[in-house]
Formats: sequence, structure tokens, C-alpha cells
Amino acid sequence: MNRIRAARHAMGWTQTELAEKAGISARTIHAVEKGRACRQATKRKILSALGVPWEMRDEYLPRARMVRSVPVADEASAQSA
Repeated sequence: MNRIRAARHAMGWTQTELAEKAGISARTIHAVEKGRACRQATKRKILSALGVPWEMRDEYLPRARMVRSVPVADEASAQSA
């Protein structure tokens, strides 16, 4: 069980109740509890509603994955292809 779900259960809240307290949709809570990425503002709202300090975010929410950039072919190579 992830920490957001555990904290929500400890408060005795449903996903809908947490969503209302955080000012976001229940669908977003469901996605976050499934481990999907969300915006930093959404993370702040969820943690604030649960009474979790922002400094503890890494313990409750997975860190964003780094996206590897794909090199772009130079213009001369692209034109000759």
C-alpha cells in the first residue's frame, strides 16, 4: 500500500473525501495512489490536505523520472535523407 493511501486510510477518508479536501478530482487521487505522475501543485494540495509537510514529499510520492533527451539530427543530414 502506498503512503498516500495509507495516510488517507489513517484519516478514515475515502478517495472522494480526500479529493474534496484537496480541491482536486477523485480520479486524480485514484491515479496518484496507483503511482501515476502528477503536477507539483497537485502534490502540494494532497499533502496539505493530509497534514504532511512538503519536506516529506519524497517519502509519500514517487520522484519524477528524468526524461532522456533524444538528439536531433542536424539540418544538413535531415535534408539529404
